[in-house]
Formats: sequence, structure tokens, C-alpha cells
Amino acid sequence: MEQSKSDRQLVILLQNDPARGLEEAIGRYGGAVKTICTAILGPGCPQDVEEAMADSFVALWRGLDRYDPARPLAGWVYGIARRTALGRRRALGRAARWEELPDTLEAEDADPADWAAARQQQEAVRRAIGQLPQPDREIFLRRYYLYQTMGEIAAQLGLAPKTVENKLCRGRKRLRQTLQEGGNDL
Repeated sequence: MEQSKSDRQLVILLQNDPARGLEEAIGRYGGAVKTICTAILGPGCPQDVEEAMADSFVALWRGLDRYDPARPLAGWVYGIARRTALGRRRALGRAARWEELPDTLEAEDADPADWAAARQQQEAVRRAIGQLPQPDREIFLRRYYLYQTMGEIAAQLGLAPKTVENKLCRGRKRLRQTLQEGGNDL
């Protein structure tokens, strides 16, 4: 995949004028980064979320030399945010709780039509996850909602790490099939 023109322009801006580049990056990705950080750190910790967001954008700027222009910049930024928030959660010694799972994953300033479509797709995903058998459902939720490692999941559920990996692989395939049969393209 080739880097989009707007991604190239933002990378050049970050390299040549970091203050303006960071301002542009925050304007473009700030809502999603906040959502990611809040999902990982919990909504009751706004100061930790703000610090994780700031650290994420600093890491973006400092790590530009490691960015692969063949990949979309958004995915790279979101990966940085995820790793930064997970690191902060570990440093705080905080475990994610089920009740902290985000209800929505859309940016605050999203277009209402986009928001409605995302909400509909999110509901389809929730229903499809609900159809997964146990322990596959639990493994899926622990991995993709609580961001636990394979080793953590295996230890908590008393399974071999390879079993967790296999169940995740089969669960993703089953989930994709269920969503496609329901008319959802993911």
C-alpha cells in the first residue's frame, strides 16, 4: 500500500516544523488516540489519559525515523497510542476491568452519518462476539478489549499459550464469517 499524500505531508511537516506538525497530528488523530487511551486506562482517570495522549504524540514525533511509509500513518499512530497507554497502565499497576470497556470507539467530532454507521457496525460485532462459544469469547475479549498478552490469558484461564493462540485464530475466522453472513464487510 502506498502512503497517501496527506500522510506524506504530515510526516514532512512533523520533520520540518514539529510544533505545527504535532498540532496537525493532534487535530487529525487526537479523538481516536483519546478513545484508545481511555479504553485502556479507564474513563475515571482523565489525567492519566491526557498524559498518555501527550506521550503518544511525542513518541510519534521522536519515532518518525522508524515509520514505514508503505503503511498508513493512522495505524502507526494508533499502535503507538495503544503501546503507550498499556505501558502507563502497567507502570500504574492497574488492571483493566470489564466495566471499563468502551461503549463506543468513535471520535467526538465524527460526522453523524459516520457515527451511525460505526455504531451499527459495532453492534454487529458485539452480537457476533456474543455468539462465540466459551472459552473463545472470553479469550477474544481479554485479548482485544482488555489488551492482555497471550501469556496472561493462558495463565488466567489455565490454558497453554498455543491453545490460546489457536482459539484466537479460529475465533477471528468465525467472527469474520458471522459478520460477512450478516452483510457486514470488515
